Amino acid sequence: MLGIDDFPPDQRPDNIEVLYYAYHVMVGLGTILLALAFVACALAWKRRLVHSRLVLWALLLAAPLPYIANTAGWMTAEVGRQPWLVYGLMRMAQGTSTNVSAGNTIFTLLGFCGLYLVVGLTYLYMVGREIAHGPVSDLTPQVAA
Repeated sequence: MLGIDDFPPDQRPDNIEVLYYAYHVMVGLGTILLALAFVACALAWKRRLVHSRLVLWALLLAAPLPYIANTAGWMTAEVGRQPWLVYGLMRMAQGTSTNVSAGNTIFTLLGFCGLYLVVGLTYLYMVGREIAHGPVSDLTPQVAA
């Protein structure tokens, strides 16, 4: 197996530290989320999840962790392929397009930002609606029909 020292210096990635930490953040958060999901599922199966405040708080605070892990994974993939766009065939400096104008790029970026804004606001609205509704309690007396 080849190590990084076996490649010429001009073919090595420039950001080894970013690659190293992004990968470890991705894997670490994935492990934490998997363990938290296992604990929550086990408590839900025993019908004790609603009464476990610590796990409920952990689930609430873990909401941004998948996004962070996803971003770290993306960074791992993109930084890890540097300096090659297509290994051995095309370097990053050759991967630019002369046909795409700055206006097209800004228009596309603003479109994605607008789309994410709509999706994010919809998410916040729906989460707020569920929070206002509150959890269904097993202790609520059922009225016979």
